[in-house]
Amino acid sequence: MNDIRQEDMADKLDVSRATLINYEKGHTTINIDVLDRLKVAYPDFEMEDKTINKPKIIQDNNIHFDVLFNVLYFKKYIIILSIIICSIMGITFSFFFTKFYTAQISLYPAKKDTMQALGQFQSLANNFGMNMPDNNQNFNITDVVKSRLIANKVLNQKWTTKVGKKIDLYHLWKIDKKPIFNLFSNSVIDTAYNKEKAIKIFSKCVDVIENRMTGLIQINVKLEDPLISANIANFIGKQVQLYIQKENSAQSTIEKLFISERLSIVKNELEKSELELKIFKERNRGYEDSPELFMVFSRIFREEQAKQRVYLTLQQQLELARIEEVKQSPIIHILDSAIAPSRKSSPNRLLFLIFSSFIGLISSSLVTLYKY
Repeated sequence: MNDIRQEDMADKLDVSRATLINYEKGHTTINIDVLDRLKVAYPDFEMEDKTINKPKIIQDNNIHFDVLFNVLYFKKYIIILSIIICSIMGITFSFFFTKFYTAQISLYPAKKDTMQALGQFQSLANNFGMNMPDNNQNFNITDVVKSRLIANKVLNQKWTTKVGKKIDLYHLWKIDKKPIFNLFSNSVIDTAYNKEKAIKIFSKCVDVIENRMTGLIQINVKLEDPLISANIANFIGKQVQLYIQKENSAQSTIEKLFISERLSIVKNELEKSELELKIFKERNRGYEDSPELFMVFSRIFREEQAKQRVYLTLQQQLELARIEEVKQSPIIHILDSAIAPSRKSSPNRLLFLIFSSFIGLISSSLVTLYKY
């Protein structure tokens, strides 16, 4: 209570430390003259613990906010100093983080416009009772962007930095360096492992936001160099365009080849049926009067007509497949190309400042309340 050492008090009371301990424990009765010396040596000596009478912050399971705020206000300078120190430390700590720059490219679906350009062919197909292929493939753009196909293409390219130097992402992320000490690889570069590691890092650096209502697709690339991030974002946009267009045209090409093969086979069968019908008519000129010959004629005629309808249908399908194959309009349009960002996207020093200040406020307040 009074912040006095036993040795110091024993000297001033002119008693031994052991005697003072006995006084404290109640083993020895204190003399009046010792108490007089105590009053002289320590005129402000407190006999009772006055802290038990101070107001409590929590009493009867209720928090007294007026007491709480008074305690914090009394130590306001210490709390403010703690906030300033933590803020300075937070800002300083943010300079140790690597700067990242985010570039964004916007894509927009254009499939409806493509189909309108071929409306006249679709009307023609409908007149024959056929539906024109609509290329209604549903591509998940997020999966395409983060696929190993595009990742490998990005990793195999060399990109120009803002200082004009051409490097690949292995060098940018320092993955291609030889390990200084490795018990298992003997300081030999593991190409396959480096590629897997680079693909994982690349996947974390790319983010895709797709608006289901409008169809707008935004691809964000976050890297250490602003020019590289913009170039890779534009490269990914082009690759997505090429991939979707290639898949659509590949489907049309497969259909065209299949229909062409079937058309050739049906054409030969039709020619045989027509020849068979011609020979039958030449050899049996009065087949109308013979029920048996007329039945044979009907069978041959039905086969010839059936093959003729199949042949016409395949011809129409072949023309439609050719139209689909030559369509050049992309299903995905690039709405806004990526440009090199002028400012970093992270670390956000304002967030560091706010977070560190908050930590300083909370920690200093808790320590103040704990001491109280």
